[in-house]
Amino acid sequence: MTSLATHAGSKATLPQAVILLGRDDKGKAHASFFPATDSHAAHKAADLMGMLALKVETDEVRGFLKKLPKGKLFDSGKAFVPFVKQDLYREIASHLPEEDRVKAEQVRVAPAAEEGEPLPVKPVSKPKDWDEVVVGSVVLIKDGAGEPWYEATVISIKDDGTYRLKWRDFLEEPAFNRRIEDIGLMHPAFVEK
Repeated sequence: MTSLATHAGSKATLPQAVILLGRDDKGKAHASFFPATDSHAAHKAADLMGMLALKVETDEVRGFLKKLPKGKLFDSGKAFVPFVKQDLYREIASHLPEEDRVKAEQVRVAPAAEEGEPLPVKPVSKPKDWDEVVVGSVVLIKDGAGEPWYEATVISIKDDGTYRLKWRDFLEEPAFNRRIEDIGLMHPAFVEK
């Protein structure tokens, strides 16, 4: 039987929570945390998405966890990393290694459409009624039960009434389909900040 003292002296490292951060193609700040159990997959997602990964190794960095939304990993290997306020983003970025701080301020380039997918559509309207949802409309979509609503742009409407959409701020994610009953509308008074 191995004693606890033997384990205490070993150099084995356990996975740590990680914060992914980066700017999108419009320069908006994104950051979220992933628990230690998702650390490996989160690092891979950061590489795929051109984002940065910050290990949660100090109490100061650990303090950001309560201020950040939890990220979500996709089957594609990428991750959903929501918006955060600029001040919080810059505060987190200040804990990155020196060589990564410049990268944290760089705007990501939107990828080209995948083969067979329509080209990204410039948003043209925020419909006030479901009858007004057309190609180019910005609508609200949930990625799953219990998830928050995020903006997506309608890129096509299929003959069977299915809407093909792209996340407005997560262009690296593949297009997806939704029915009209799964679509939400933005409040007419909403103005993007």
